[in-house]
Amino acid sequence: MTSISEKVAYVRAQGQTRSHTCHWPGCTVQCPPAMFACKYHWKKIPKRLRDKIWSAYQPGQEDPSSPVAVSAKYLEVAREFQEWAKAQLR
Repeated sequence: MTSISEKVAYVRAQGQTRSHTCHWPGCTVQCPPAMFACKYHWKKIPKRLRDKIWSAYQPGQEDPSSPVAVSAKYLEVAREFQEWAKAQLR
């Protein structure tokens, strides 16, 4: 199991390898594929939801050539985030 601090270090070390935008609805800021959101929007996500994202994230899942697949848990948390974020925009 990878610790959250190891995941943070991994994400911070990743570069902009391809076009990838922040997951916040309507945000067009480019960020490295390992990052879930741009720094501005990441800070707007409640800690309980950020913690769920970190828990479900596995280093390498953003790389299409990696054997690490995006888990069902990560997709579930991403959907939960989208629902929360859309409610913030209303």
